[in-house]
Amino acid sequence: MTFEIPITRHPEMPDEVPLVADFHDMRNRLSYYYPILKTIDRVRTPITKFFPIEGDYDSYPEIEYRDVTEFMQSQHMREAFVRGDYSSAKYEDDGRHIDSQDPYDVESVVIEMMRQLARNKRHLGSRIAVREWIPPAREVRFFLRDGGVLYADSVDDDVETEWPWVDARHVARQMDSYAWSCDFIEHEKTGKWYCIDMGLDGLYHSEKYGWTPHSEHLDEERSPRQFTDAMPNPETLNY
Repeated sequence: MTFEIPITRHPEMPDEVPLVADFHDMRNRLSYYYPILKTIDRVRTPITKFFPIEGDYDSYPEIEYRDVTEFMQSQHMREAFVRGDYSSAKYEDDGRHIDSQDPYDVESVVIEMMRQLARNKRHLGSRIAVREWIPPAREVRFFLRDGGVLYADSVDDDVETEWPWVDARHVARQMDSYAWSCDFIEHEKTGKWYCIDMGLDGLYHSEKYGWTPHSEHLDEERSPRQFTDAMPNPETLNY
């Protein structure tokens, strides 16, 4: 069961569930929300460039790794972060941290990224993104809905008043169509905050797992997960 367009305010859905969308909804792509984030003057984002992936299911994915090297050199990047369009590698740093401009080293990181994404059942999205490396001091996740910030949470034990609330509100006003999670990291040397990632904050349906949240909440009492038992048969949500 797929939902190609996010479903909101459907009479069969509990009011507390903001939306239902496909697991690989195109709005979860970095290539969808990053260009929007770049237009927000008061919000920093890492320098990013997308590189297309050639090939299909019958061939090996092909990427011009020398183009990645040239991009890193042009931006004076000794290190870079790499991810797929939908997600980054979730298991080990060797699938997301490029620490050399050598195209063969870049290739080894990208191949490991693909392996980890496959293990996590995430699509590449026909491109990879190579991004400015931001050494993180701490990370905060904001939850946005209807143009405002619902709340924020962090695995780091620090003071909420130091979090980038103003930046998050700027993002919320721009991304006001759906409910979102929005991640910021603080640069460990400069103390500046960067908006690095977003994702729909609702539910998707899986034959194996049933109704499942798009975005992880540290506070499960605020997650759409708590309403999964009240969700209808997914067939009733098809228009």
